[in-house]
Amino acid sequence: MATQTRKRIEALLSTLSEGALEREEAIALSLLSAASGESIFLLGLPGVAKSMIARRLSLAFRDARRFEYLMSRFSTPDEIFGPVSISRLKDEDSYERVVDGYLPTADVVFLDEIWKAGPAIQNSLLTALNEKIFRNGRNDIALPLKGIIAASNELPAEGEGLEALWDRFLIRYVVNPIREKGNFFTLLSAKTVIGCSVPEELKFSSEEISYLLQERDRIGIPDPVMELLYSLRVRYSEAENLLKENHPPKGGEDDGDDEDNVPYVSDRRWKKIAGILRTSALLNGREEVDWSDCLLLEHLLWNKDSQRLRVCEDIAKELTAAILGNSAAFPDAGKWIRPSKEEGEVKFWSPDGGKHYGFEASGELILISAEDYGKLDSVPKWGRFLEGGELAIGGDSGEIRVRSPKSGVITVGSFNYPLKTERGNASKSADFISSVLKRTGRKIDSFTDMVSDNLFTRSLPEYPFLFAEMRKFRSGVNSAKSAR
Repeated sequence: MATQTRKRIEALLSTLSEGALEREEAIALSLLSAASGESIFLLGLPGVAKSMIARRLSLAFRDARRFEYLMSRFSTPDEIFGPVSISRLKDEDSYERVVDGYLPTADVVFLDEIWKAGPAIQNSLLTALNEKIFRNGRNDIALPLKGIIAASNELPAEGEGLEALWDRFLIRYVVNPIREKGNFFTLLSAKTVIGCSVPEELKFSSEEISYLLQERDRIGIPDPVMELLYSLRVRYSEAENLLKENHPPKGGEDDGDDEDNVPYVSDRRWKKIAGILRTSALLNGREEVDWSDCLLLEHLLWNKDSQRLRVCEDIAKELTAAILGNSAAFPDAGKWIRPSKEEGEVKFWSPDGGKHYGFEASGELILISAEDYGKLDSVPKWGRFLEGGELAIGGDSGEIRVRSPKSGVITVGSFNYPLKTERGNASKSADFISSVLKRTGRKIDSFTDMVSDNLFTRSLPEYPFLFAEMRKFRSGVNSAKSAR
């Protein structure tokens, strides 16, 4: 069943993307959004094919009805939700709308220049986006809505009460003009706009979408992915708290520069993010979320344009650390020379004569300084993994909580790890280095394959910040080889 679903999605995306120059990812994310029961916002200049993406998405569903509308400051609810029925108002004294052919009866909706909608339209859209219902007179109408694609060439203005509506769009995607020279030439030389025709057997019915949503709930999220999501959550929540505590308004006014760089992600949004990751895994034919699905966070965490760069950098750092752990943390082979041990003595293992202790987490060797280890007790302390795989304690904030419930044990998050001992460490230094080098290469190659295989992500080199982090680890491996 899983394999069949993936093949169907793969064929569907291939068909929908035919002739859509550099719009494959936008179409894929729109389909992912609709299959998740969520909505997507497209940010881009006029003329970058945002409406084409919505039209093509409607072709993915059987007997789908589409509704499109270009918002203006003068748009009225009648134009979006249908005009008031004069006969009902006259004969039955009921204020109901004639909804046929308008948003309440559409499967796929495209709303251009969404932020120009007035308050009356915005309030009705909130209910439609969140509960998939529309209040028509005395009755609630269950909407057949698969998803709303909204678009604009700007983000919502602050102070105009648009925050609730903006939060409802889980995926935020930037549509850029065509960049590749060959694609630009193809655009200019094409005589007509290339359309696409989707075979009926590839289209999804409403019943199948409902079934997918039920199946999604059984998709697992492994503990390492959970830890990654928690690390990002703590990173942003702690940064926000620090801003409030340590950066009071200057001269009576807040300049806003730092605050604009820290995204706020609500608990409701984190819950929906988990749903998107599960849907991605399901449509890719897997039983659980993997690291490649986490690349979708690039489109899920930012709220302001100024945050996009930070979010990409944070994901790259957290994901690289989570995937590779300590594999290439110490390229200097000499660091792993084991100190001599006295006969029968059992002591904590150290690569540098007692300055650091080693413990094994998820198959990787991590180091903690002896000084930091001495600070640990049963009370949680803030800690973070530094570049090089070293666990450092201290400071007002960090990505993780660390404590030591008993001597010789370190608790990171909710996992207990015993310190390695000289007696229990039988491997030689050279053997350890060799295994580290092999594991690092295998992990990078495995992750690269995951990304290439994911229907909703780009290839690894197209994620510049993550690619740079991976290259840094590659460099560590090469340095270690040279040192040997």
